[in-house]
Amino acid sequence: MRWRILRDGVRLLCVTLAVGGGCARRSDVAPAPPPDARRPVIKSEAELAAERRARIETGAVVPTTAPTLDIERPPRPPAPPPAPPLTPGPGAIAAELLTVNDQTLTVAEILYPLETDLAEIRRTQTLVGFRERARQLIRQESTRVIGALLVYAEGLASLAEGQRQALKAAVDREVEHVRNREFGGSGARLEAHLAERGLTLEQFRTRMERELVARQYLREKLLPQVQVRRDELLTAYRERRAEFTTSETRELLMIEVPFARLLPEGGSWERASAPARAQAKAAAVRRIREAEEALATRPFEDVAREFSFGPTAAKGGSFGAIGKPLQPPYDELSRLIFDFEAGQVSAPIETPTGWYIVKCGTVQPAVSRTFAEVQDDPRRDLMERRFVRLSTDYYMKLAQNATISSLDAFLNAAVREAERRTAGAAAAR
Repeated sequence: MRWRILRDGVRLLCVTLAVGGGCARRSDVAPAPPPDARRPVIKSEAELAAERRARIETGAVVPTTAPTLDIERPPRPPAPPPAPPLTPGPGAIAAELLTVNDQTLTVAEILYPLETDLAEIRRTQTLVGFRERARQLIRQESTRVIGALLVYAEGLASLAEGQRQALKAAVDREVEHVRNREFGGSGARLEAHLAERGLTLEQFRTRMERELVARQYLREKLLPQVQVRRDELLTAYRERRAEFTTSETRELLMIEVPFARLLPEGGSWERASAPARAQAKAAAVRRIREAEEALATRPFEDVAREFSFGPTAAKGGSFGAIGKPLQPPYDELSRLIFDFEAGQVSAPIETPTGWYIVKCGTVQPAVSRTFAEVQDDPRRDLMERRFVRLSTDYYMKLAQNATISSLDAFLNAAVREAERRTAGAAAAR
C-alpha cells in the first residue's frame, strides 16, 4: 500500500532489458540520479495520512473508504499447532514391558480393560486431549495392576497346595464363563479376540488368577480392620432416605369413546365434513351414556371391555399403577385420580377429542423403610469404600519396597499404542 501511494505522483515508469541500461527519457528530463538517489523515501504512517488529506482537499483524489494499511490490521491469533507425534526423545526408552520385582506387565495387559473408555475418549476429544486423558487412565490402571501383582505374589505364597488347586479350578470356571457369555462357547474366537489385542490365553488366565488372589487375600487381611459406627450409619441413612422410600401409586382405569372412532370406516377427523362430525359426536354421546348406565350394575372392567375404544380396553381399561399424571393426551384425565378415593368413578367427561369415564383403582400408599430394615445397605456401602481406601494404602506400601522399572517410559509406550489402536474411532468422529 505504501508503495502504491508513493507511485501516485510518478507519471511514467519505463523498464529496459538492456544490460546497464536505464529508463528511456526525453532530452528535457534531467539525467538519472545515481542508484542510491533512486531509492524511495519511506514515509511514516502519519506522513502518508497527511499527504492523502492534502490531496483530497485539492481535488486530486476522490475520497473513498479510508484504506486499511497492513500494519493497521489486528494480528490474527496463531492457529494451534497440530499435535506433534508422540515419539520418544533422544535417549528415551520405549518400554513395552514394565518390570515389577521379578514379574512383568505388558502394555497390552494394561490397555485391555480400558479399550471401550479409550475409544470413547478418542471419538469425543482432540488428539492432545485424548493423550492427556488416556495417560491419566493408563496411570490409574497401571497403579492398580502393579498393586494387584504385588499382593498376588504375597497372597500366592500363603496358599497351601489344596488351595492352589482350588484357585486353578476357579480360574477355569471364570474363563469358561467369559467364553460362553461373550464368544458363544468358542475357544478359538476367544483366542482370536485376545490375539488382536496383543494378548495370549495364558496372559488372560494369569490376569484372572492375579485378580482373584489379590481380591480374596486383601479381603481376608483388611476387612477385619474396617469398622462402621452406628452414628455413621444413621447419617448415611438420612442422606439416602429417598432411596428407601416408595412413592404412592394409584391404578388408572378409563373408558374411552373418541369421536374419530365413530366416523365412517376409513375416515379421519381432520378431513371429515361438518355433518359427519356432528353425527360422530352424537353417536359418542349415546355410547358414553350407555356405558354410564351399565356401570350402575356391572364392574368397571366389564363395561370398559364392551364400550371403550381405548388401547387398554382388553385389559378392562387399566393403565396400571402410576405415580404421576401421564403424558398428553391423557395428562388432564389421569390427573383426576390423584384427588379421588380408591374405587371412585367420574361422571362422563367431554374433551375436544371425545368422551371419557375415569376410575381410581387400587391405591398403594407411600412406604418409607425404617433404619432397622435397611441399615445393612449403607453399612455395606461404607465398608466397601473404606476397604478400597485401605487396599490403595496397602498397594502403595508394597510398591515403596518393590523394584519397578521406568514407569514414565512405560506410560509413554502405552499412550502411543492407545493412540494407534483408537485411530479408527477418531476417523469415525
